Amino acid sequence: MEGADWIFRELVENSGDIFTVVDKNFRIRYISSGVKEYGAEPISLLGKNIFDFVCPEKTEEWKQHLAGVEERRLYEIGLRLGKSTTNYFDVTIYRINQGAPGNGHVLKLHNVTQRKLKEKELVNSNKQLDQVIYKTTHDLRAPLMSALGLVDLAVKAPAEQKDEYLALIRKSLHKLNGFIEEMNHFFRTEKMAVQRERINLSDLIREELESQRNLYRADRLTIETSVNEEEAFFSDRIRVKTILTNLVTNAIKYADVTKEKSVIRITAKTDKQQCALVVEDNGIGIEEKYQSKIYDLFFRATTQSHGTGLGLFILKDTVERLKGTIEMKSQVGVGTTFKINIPNQVTVPAVAG
Repeated sequence: MEGADWIFRELVENSGDIFTVVDKNFRIRYISSGVKEYGAEPISLLGKNIFDFVCPEKTEEWKQHLAGVEERRLYEIGLRLGKSTTNYFDVTIYRINQGAPGNGHVLKLHNVTQRKLKEKELVNSNKQLDQVIYKTTHDLRAPLMSALGLVDLAVKAPAEQKDEYLALIRKSLHKLNGFIEEMNHFFRTEKMAVQRERINLSDLIREELESQRNLYRADRLTIETSVNEEEAFFSDRIRVKTILTNLVTNAIKYADVTKEKSVIRITAKTDKQQCALVVEDNGIGIEEKYQSKIYDLFFRATTQSHGTGLGLFILKDTVERLKGTIEMKSQVGVGTTFKINIPNQVTVPAVAG
């Protein structure tokens, strides 16, 4: 029997799973060394209640699972062991001495965190897809029906009015095309792997402002820039450009035309750790009640918007893909400031092509 016990212990201790024995009060009497992977020493957990590591909202549910076990059962549970964040496990439960209630349980914990994260990603992707489908059928129908109605009017209109109707039709179709292009760009870049290349921020900002020059009147809006590149900046150029495009477009779109002078200030600074990008404007600002929702897909905080509601959603998604952070402060009538920090990949060796 001693040989069998040794073999059993070797199997348990060298398994990728965690095995634990809890008594009738759910106190841990034994836990295998697999728990070390989560920052906890087995001896430090002895005597503690297994429910101390369960998410509070799931405690009662899991207690009912354990209390009702008379034979092997499989459940999924989130546990926070040691210093780790919450991990998800498939828990196989065996009652000790079946037929003699109250003698405790053996639990085998198999980590399924990656599976759980993939499931959450899938749920979020499906949710986004539902929203995209709704948006496509709802918002795109308006310019399409408008163009079709104008075509009917143009057919019946006298010759001198046809050009006027054609201009309106062209405007509706451009709006339709703009939305499709924005959606296409978002889904195309979403599927691209993150690249690493050297980025000249001064050139990137200059190119971006040049491309947007027709979106505002230079006599009504001033754009100031300040770039301090203490260290060469490496990141994904397409995605950094996407961030800059959405920040500048947003600031231009929500400029306060009632003010004597509308100003947008763009500052960028790089060091070995990061690129700090700040875009500040004195535009109309965002009401406080909307500020927590501005990154939601298709959300618009004001009726002044003529856009798709995709801009800030894409902004946040792109920043997160680059492992960066985003902070926004805004006050109605005063203006809005976005602060973006993007990690500098200067120390990461380039991948050979």
